[in-house]
Amino acid sequence: MNLVSNVIVEFKREPFFPSPSDLERDLHRLSHMLEAAHRSSIEIRSSYDFYVLALKELNKGNMSEAFLYYDRCKYELTSAINESKLNIKGLRLHSPRTISYFFKLYGLYAVAFGVTSAFLFCYLIYRFPNAAILEVPLWSSFFAGLGASAQILTGMVDDLRRDGLATRYKRVWYMAIPLLSLIFGFMAYLLFSSGLIAFNVGSTSQSFSTMFVCFLAGFLTSWMITRLSELSRNID
Repeated sequence: MNLVSNVIVEFKREPFFPSPSDLERDLHRLSHMLEAAHRSSIEIRSSYDFYVLALKELNKGNMSEAFLYYDRCKYELTSAINESKLNIKGLRLHSPRTISYFFKLYGLYAVAFGVTSAFLFCYLIYRFPNAAILEVPLWSSFFAGLGASAQILTGMVDDLRRDGLATRYKRVWYMAIPLLSLIFGFMAYLLFSSGLIAFNVGSTSQSFSTMFVCFLAGFLTSWMITRLSELSRNID
């Protein structure tokens, strides 16, 4: 008899709902998932409707309704992704649309580009160690490009570690970072070779220090773009 009463009590417990902040974070992640699916030509109309309803209920403070709409939105999105798979004799295989979805969601395009550019700049450093323009060695730009590639990969790892998906480097603009870093690396070499800023070390250590500064200039390309943009707005 006690066992039966305990079971009844268990069934009468209130269902668990996340806190408003947790649900807001989950809906933010879900918005990125819906965006990646939409950009991959996956039909998300039904799941998006439930997403909007979840946002409305969250703003009203109705946590139970917001969570139920959020859960239904995830279900509809999963169903839409499964419907986009190829059905070959009852076997579900990923289609170009679903592959594109996962690449966009987890930033795999950025990862592939970052790895490719890193190998490219390593090859250029090895292949053309003595090439120069206006007596400035091109390895200064190549090391900056290597730093920019590392910055893209670091940003992707940070996104995946923090949010579980790509929230930044998922647009075409990140492909311009290594190209801009070539200019910053060139200028960094000019700055240190001019003697305006110098390390009190030997010639060999000076070369390695300059390489590191060029690498660091490339790694900070995104940060410098932001600072220069703010400066240009203040000038205007």
